[in-house]
Amino acid sequence: MLKKIRLERFKNFKEAELTLGNFTILVGTNATGKSNIGDALRFLHGISRGYNLAEILGEKWGQGGFLEWEGIRGGKQNITFQNFPTFAIEVTLYFPEEFECDEAGNLIVKTQDKYELIYRIEVNPGINGKLPKLVEESLYYQKSLKLKIENLPNNSGKMLLQIYEDSETKKIIEFPTKADKPLLIDSDLINNIFSENEINKSISHDIDFYINEVLDELSHLQFLDLFPDAMRRPSNPGQNILGDRGENLSSVLQGICQDQNLKIGVLEWLKALTPMDATDLEFVTDITGKILLVLIEANGQKIPIISASDGTLRFLAIIAALFNESDDLPNFSCYFLEELDNGLHPTRLHLLIELIETRVKQTNLQIIVTTHSSQLLRLLSYETLQNTSLTYRLENQPDAKIKRIFDISPETETLIKEQSLARLHESGWLENIMEFSQEDE
Repeated sequence: MLKKIRLERFKNFKEAELTLGNFTILVGTNATGKSNIGDALRFLHGISRGYNLAEILGEKWGQGGFLEWEGIRGGKQNITFQNFPTFAIEVTLYFPEEFECDEAGNLIVKTQDKYELIYRIEVNPGINGKLPKLVEESLYYQKSLKLKIENLPNNSGKMLLQIYEDSETKKIIEFPTKADKPLLIDSDLINNIFSENEINKSISHDIDFYINEVLDELSHLQFLDLFPDAMRRPSNPGQNILGDRGENLSSVLQGICQDQNLKIGVLEWLKALTPMDATDLEFVTDITGKILLVLIEANGQKIPIISASDGTLRFLAIIAALFNESDDLPNFSCYFLEELDNGLHPTRLHLLIELIETRVKQTNLQIIVTTHSSQLLRLLSYETLQNTSLTYRLENQPDAKIKRIFDISPETETLIKEQSLARLHESGWLENIMEFSQEDE
């Protein structure tokens, strides 16, 4: 899972760090950088998809002329803080102990090999018509193994690969490259470098393994920006991955409902989250062979998904994401959602929070959301409050900052217990205390 992300000269962050938990909440006024954190995660996700830097920052068109990747908001001209020549993103990935159930249903340790990987990339985006270029890239394992690639000066067209083990340099290799693509993910290039140089086989194996671990985790990031029209469309049976805009909702739910226990869970949460008394889910086939979800109420009334309200569709999509355990999906998935409370009635919000907090404990899901809702903040468990952070900008300061709520001041936790985070949020106390702290400094 993602444990930490650090941003340097990225968009409106000069230098900031966000600690992530299983369920992470981002609060803050408009234009303080909540969406930019999502953009940084999307950049990392683009790396895992094998795109070059120009494609990650701009667009990627697939064969047949369809748009495969929309790039980063604002493009490369607006990606660095105050026109700095480079930006850097660093992510810490945590691989915990794995558990499985025995025949009696008891949890047993599958592996005790828990560890951290730190991946960092620095990029020159190449503004004013220039090509983007890799400046430096590194991978650390437990701080004992380090793989570092850096661009040699004087535009030599070469990169320098350095391998360290236990703080001791094992190998330094100079090799030619165009430097237009993150290199650690180019397995063919790395393997060629290793095969052409005398590198300890165990080190080579470890590096290959850890690179794949990073790519695997970053590839399972998903950014849900749900659109009612996309969720209403029929989908092909077997399409078990929910699209970023909610595409394939009917077929994803059909796949989930193959498991009777999961189906019961979906129906229970659907009845709790919406005013309808849904007793069953039906999947009908249209003339093209695509399927469409139909909700069946206790009185026998059938409501096709194309007639469902936007709020009901949003609930269904979130339920689908949280309950999807398809074989097509990885063991780990991380969802980033902006404005979690959009389109949801306040009286149902506590149930949605309860659902998310329950599912992240039961599964390997990781959820990162942004919100402006004080009502939502009022409903968070103590554990989720510990993973709630504020994005803010000080008056007359150009850069945004990130602060974990409980780290704002020694009194924050006590105030939250006495008055609730929602009240502090509504009063503007969070931003005010940061201004006062700056003045004291």
